[in-house]
Amino acid sequence: MKTSTLQPTKRIEYIDALRGLTMILVVFSHVELFSFHVDKPTFINQLFISFRMPLFFFVSGFIAYKANIVWNIQTWWQMSKKKLLVQLVPTFIFGLIFTYAYYGADFHTFISVTGKLGYWFTIVLLEIFLIVYTTNTILYSPFPNTHRKRIIIALIVLSVLFYLLKFALKISAPLNEIGNILSLHYTFNYFQYFTFGYICSMHRKDFHKLLQNKYTTTTIIIIYTLLFCTRWYYISTHISDSIDIWKMLDTLIEAAMGYFGILIVYNTFRTYQDNFSCNTFIGSSLQRIGKRTLDIYLLQGFLIPYLPPLGSIFNDSRNLVIELTIGLTISIIIIIVCMGISNILRTSPILAKYLFGTKNK
Repeated sequence: MKTSTLQPTKRIEYIDALRGLTMILVVFSHVELFSFHVDKPTFINQLFISFRMPLFFFVSGFIAYKANIVWNIQTWWQMSKKKLLVQLVPTFIFGLIFTYAYYGADFHTFISVTGKLGYWFTIVLLEIFLIVYTTNTILYSPFPNTHRKRIIIALIVLSVLFYLLKFALKISAPLNEIGNILSLHYTFNYFQYFTFGYICSMHRKDFHKLLQNKYTTTTIIIIYTLLFCTRWYYISTHISDSIDIWKMLDTLIEAAMGYFGILIVYNTFRTYQDNFSCNTFIGSSLQRIGKRTLDIYLLQGFLIPYLPPLGSIFNDSRNLVIELTIGLTISIIIIIVCMGISNILRTSPILAKYLFGTKNK
């Protein structure tokens, strides 16, 4: 009888760099919201938001796919236990400390809100991993092609089902309450992008071949630009507030922008991957950040400064360069401090294990 042997996979440099960029954009968004208190969407932030979190889940799915795994109960438990230790335990430790220190609130407050005061991401990612692991285990076939076909169909069906269920959460009060506790709105919304990354990784050669076609990349960029400009026009003019059909179309446009934004950014990093290798300053810097995304995500909320006067400046979308320069500078400083704190905490094997899910050596 075959048993599953989970071997560590070789890291892809441009993927780590891509994760680093995404983490910078996450901190940038939090700086805009919690530091500058920008009360309306700016052009720059809307541009980043259109692909930032979809890209994060895409990359997570892309990395998550492992070929030639024998899926059984033993494999499921081995991989699920690791994710529980890495994602759930640190989230509750840092999340509860943050909730008490900054809001004077308790566990009930933390668990009852969908966004978990900013700590929803790791909970949602854990739920998605568990769903994918369970699907692989139930549908496992010893024939690789058969297994891949089953998984692709199942994950696509689940993606559509979850996307529809996202709207059901708002209709039913009991479902909404459960959804808040489990952050299901985010799980149902972002599962599709994890699936996209998982399937693209499964057929990586064909995926890259498609992206190398000049007509494909041109079409992707044009469609994304049209979608973004359309959505930005309606958001900036507030027309969408009075048009019900736009609210329906806006959801579809937002989802589509996620896919096209992912393709543009991913293909850019893949095409210029030599510039993002460990031999370049930008590449090595982004890779360092990309390898510590969990640490930065857990710590950055404690370090975001309170600078609301800047928000009044950035509410005028004509200050794009100033907004981008100041926002990214503050974000990078926060990330550097986070990595410094992380390095100190990781000197303790016990803290490294329970705060960041690192295995004791």
